[in-house]
Amino acid sequence: MNVLNKDKYLFIAYLIGAFILSFIPVLHWPFAWLETFFHEISHGLAALLTGGSINRIEIYFNGAGRCYTTGGWNGLISFSGYLGASLWGAAIYIFANSSRSNNKWVAIIMAGFVALCGLLWARNGITIIILSIISISLYLSFRYVIGNIFPRFMEFVGIYVMVNAFRSPLNLVDGRHYGDGATLADLSYLPELFWVGVWWMCAAGLIYLIWYFHNMQLSEPASG
Repeated sequence: MNVLNKDKYLFIAYLIGAFILSFIPVLHWPFAWLETFFHEISHGLAALLTGGSINRIEIYFNGAGRCYTTGGWNGLISFSGYLGASLWGAAIYIFANSSRSNNKWVAIIMAGFVALCGLLWARNGITIIILSIISISLYLSFRYVIGNIFPRFMEFVGIYVMVNAFRSPLNLVDGRHYGDGATLADLSYLPELFWVGVWWMCAAGLIYLIWYFHNMQLSEPASG
């Protein structure tokens, strides 16, 4: 099997591995916490960008979370969580994959960003513990994971965040009319299922684009 085919199959293995891991109790927690963090901070950033503020961010051991904001454009704030998590995952994968010589900085920048958000907006003990675990884990991976294992690990992290962002909106189809989809349904008069479909298609589309450009990159002839 040549190198190009191995890399193509590795991408598929990431997707399958991330999907399977998301169902494994306890073991998936650190990855799920990271996806939840990106979901919640995306709500917060949307609030900041539209003139609002972040009051606090909460994340729990089971992977649930909440971002409390004041002001801003409520529609964009509600929409940004699931979409933002997909975009963060795509960005992690792209930077880890395309910058192999400097990809460790992806982890250290993420660690610093998570720690900073924790200092600014974490207000309860569980959230502080979770964000500390995420930040310390990223820092330790930056320091001690060597060779080709590290970029592969970061690529997998990016894919996991995208896969979980793909799966998570489906949890809103529970008949409770609660959460981001319900908020958007009330604001737009479009059913909650419509917004679930939009998030699902955005996540699926991003995964496809990453796959497409990944294959295009592999197919390019080497220069020189």
